[in-house]
Amino acid sequence: MNPESKFVWVVRISWPLLGGAWGTVVGFGGYHRLTHNADSFGTIFAHGFFITTAIIGLFAGITSGMLVGGLTEKLLRYFGVWVAGAVCVATVVNALVLWQLVGIFQNKYPGFRPPVIEPLADKPQVSSTPKLQPVSPCAQPPPPENSKERANWDAECR
Repeated sequence: MNPESKFVWVVRISWPLLGGAWGTVVGFGGYHRLTHNADSFGTIFAHGFFITTAIIGLFAGITSGMLVGGLTEKLLRYFGVWVAGAVCVATVVNALVLWQLVGIFQNKYPGFRPPVIEPLADKPQVSSTPKLQPVSPCAQPPPPENSKERANWDAECR
């Protein structure tokens, strides 16, 4: 076995692995948006949903990686491109197709997008709305007329 055939074999194996990893990440993408509540059946159901879609994404990615990479390589070899060039181009085409499939899937089902991490701001943000001061019951000039309320007001405000 010459070194070129080992390289080609490793690259051909990487196509389904790349597709499977990408499909799993997409299927599990929205998991980190969940609020984790141990007392709720809905949380357990949502965890199962994301694990199931990750497994489906794994198999869909493996299948699409094998199909796109293999068909691209066979097409390029049919047109006379030598093996190493065809394998390299097929790898790039495979990555681009998987990337576009992920984009299409996440646009159709936005719940599978991972959460957006916002960068830390260097400056504290100034709020444009003025802060309202709490109204103190002692600030009102006339004390209450009722004797019970008046006793509470005297104990609290004096």
